[in-house]
Amino acid sequence: MDDFSDITDLDPDLVLVKPEAKAAEPKKRQRNVQWGGALIGLLAGVAGVVAGRLGHIWPAFDVFSQFTPQFFFLTGAFAFATFVPKLKAFVGLVLTVLACLTYGLWSQTHTGRIANGPWELNPGERAVRVAHFNVYQNNADLASLEAEIARLDADVITLVEFTPDKAALLSALRQQYPFQFDCSSMPACHLAILSKVPLVAPEAKSLWEGPPLVSAQLGGSLSGLIVYGVHTTRFPHSRAQLRQVSALVKLLESESGKLLIMGDFNATPYSRVASTLEMGVGVKRLTDLPTWPSFVEIPQLAIDHVFASHGIRVLAGQQIGNSSGSDHYPIVMTLGVDLD
Repeated sequence: MDDFSDITDLDPDLVLVKPEAKAAEPKKRQRNVQWGGALIGLLAGVAGVVAGRLGHIWPAFDVFSQFTPQFFFLTGAFAFATFVPKLKAFVGLVLTVLACLTYGLWSQTHTGRIANGPWELNPGERAVRVAHFNVYQNNADLASLEAEIARLDADVITLVEFTPDKAALLSALRQQYPFQFDCSSMPACHLAILSKVPLVAPEAKSLWEGPPLVSAQLGGSLSGLIVYGVHTTRFPHSRAQLRQVSALVKLLESESGKLLIMGDFNATPYSRVASTLEMGVGVKRLTDLPTWPSFVEIPQLAIDHVFASHGIRVLAGQQIGNSSGSDHYPIVMTLGVDLD
């Protein structure tokens, strides 16, 4: 009996206290990691939203505005994740991805048969279907492009990245679009206008302080409507974008007719680029559907737009078409234009 001690004689620090202390430490550390990941995601989302707004003060920050929806998704997802008991960072990440997927799929709900009317028009108002399509400079699928442009059946359509290798489309579509103008022969000017009504005094500009563009007054039943096709430089060159759009605003100030400005602006509705054009010319942006990129059919950036001056209203809202080998989706809509 002398060789054994009562259990109460054991050193309490040796068995009873130490294991419990060691077991408690990892749990405390795990909770800190979960909160840390959730807060980092939340702060990143808030910082992105704020940085995008700062683009209206400092042009270099405007690149963040291009991803405003995604930053809002990030903020909302991780704010929600802070309330879940476990796997906070993982839940926030999953919710962010799901929100981005839903945003991309939202554009797919705006597809289908193109509305044909009949329209209830005001006195002096005319219905005009308009479309814009960045056909992608490396797109060699001319047959698909021809079929999609024909299917859109717009009264007037502007084409961007219309490189010389796509010139065959002009002859192929001439019966449907007898009036055509393109600037593909000019340096750094790959745009075109196809129209069912006459194009009066078509012009093109490239290698100037503004973006490459084509423009024309429309004749016939749409006399008094002026159409511009525009392609600004891409982000992250925010300062260059703003300079181009500011020059475009000065150019448009001299126009006296109804204005329709369509193109790939490489800028989302939340950017300083878009607001500069709207406020500078007094036009209204009619588009907000994400159109790029098209390759996985969940586009994330709304960078293809239609702007219209006063006296132009929407009869059939924006739809996207088929990408037809392009990295963009085309935009099509029907407008009522008061030309009296």
